[in-house]
Formats: sequence, structure tokens, C-alpha cells
Amino acid sequence: MAEHFFVVGAQRSGTTYLHRVLDEHPGIAMARPVWPEPKFFFDDDQYRRGLDWYEQEYFGHAEPGQLRGEKSVGYLESTVAADRIAASIPNASILAILRNPVDRAVSNYRFSSDNGLETLSVEEALTCDEDARVVQDGEWFLVGERRIGANPFAYRKRGRYVDDLQRYVERFGRERLHVMVFEETVGSGDAIAQLYSFLGLDAGFVPPTLNAVVNAADGAHDPLSPSLRHDLEAYFAPWNAALSEAFNLDLTAWAPGG
Repeated sequence: MAEHFFVVGAQRSGTTYLHRVLDEHPGIAMARPVWPEPKFFFDDDQYRRGLDWYEQEYFGHAEPGQLRGEKSVGYLESTVAADRIAASIPNASILAILRNPVDRAVSNYRFSSDNGLETLSVEEALTCDEDARVVQDGEWFLVGERRIGANPFAYRKRGRYVDDLQRYVERFGRERLHVMVFEETVGSGDAIAQLYSFLGLDAGFVPPTLNAVVNAADGAHDPLSPSLRHDLEAYFAPWNAALSEAFNLDLTAWAPGG
């Protein structure tokens, strides 16, 4: 297969923006259609069809020499997906973009609410037992009659990034993993140039939508109370510190009041 890379997450952290600036580079063919995401490597029904089917189904538009890229944000949390990617495409590159976990949790809540999945208030949703709210069916989550590729209520758990990234470090090595910080990446020509360079492409290309706002959640919701924001910042602090140390990331933008 042609050389592949994967945008594995994190959810509500700018992955749609990342997909856009990657797809605009002439050296890249991103999987189509954009939505729904392929989820090939944790969808048993698709995976059993094989890699030739995967290539034809999602990259039939690709030209010779182009890198193939897939964005499926549920992969970050999936050991099954990580194992299957490593077994099928062991030389793949892995991309992750991470957002202040408090802001990510709020955006995740708004997205779940806007899509008819969330019925609790933001205060209730961000403090309750997340795992007790869904039934898991293999790699899928059942919310009523809806089958979803990622737990829509994992507001806190999904922000413990260092735990999820480790499964990809173990399978691909640190050198094949490119980790970006949302607040330092979106709209930054330097950050996008570094991304292109990591993939071995022309870093001088400037994507037309470099400064675009992409897939923003509806802002018509009550903001967090100062006390809840403080509690969430304290909750995430140990994981943020471990993440910064493990991946040499400057997370100043995530500091309280940052």
C-alpha cells in the first residue's frame, strides 16, 4: 500500500481543521468521504473486507505518489484500532492534536447536546460517572438506539491524553508520532509547516484555509461556573504535567487564566 498516516484525535480538538489543511496539500489524499469518518480499523465489518477494499473504498481518488491520510478520532481511545493499524501498516505516521482538556470537555458537551445525545446540564454531565452512562458493544457505544464510535459522554476521561497516546508510542515509536497543541496550531503557519515537514512534504505550501474556523460547536450554552472550571483544572493538572514531560510540550496556554 502507499504510505499512510492517521489523524487519531483528540475529539473536539481541531481534527476537522487539521483534515482541511492536510487535504489541501497537493502531496496528500485524505480519505473520502469526509463524513462519516472511515473508522475502518475498529469496525469489524469493514476490517474483515481487507486492505485492498480499504484502499479502493476511501482512496480511489488518490494520485500516484500522494500520501494517504485518514481521520477517525475514535482511534485515539481504541487499543483494537492501534493494534490493527500497527499490524496492517506498521510504517504509518500518527498525528494527534490536543486541546486544553477543560475547553475540550465543554466543546464535547455542546456537541453531544446539539446532536440530541446529552440531556444533563453541563454541571451534571461534567461531574457524573461517565462510564455508567453508556453500554459498550465491542468498539461501539450504544446510546438508546444509536450506535456511536466514541463514548459521547467521556468528557473527563477523553482529556487524559497521555494515557491514550501511550498505546501509539508503544506500537509505532515516539519518532512516528507527531503531537500538536490546538491553541498553538490553528492559524499558525509555522505549526502547519512543521506538520508538512514531519510528513516529508513541501513545508512551504500555505493552505487556503489556514486561518479558517472549522466545525465550531454552537456557543449558545451556559458557560462553566468558576468553581467547576477550577475543579476541572485541578482534575486535569496531573495528566497535563505528565503529558508535557512525556512529549516535551509547552502547555502554557492551558494554565489557569492562560
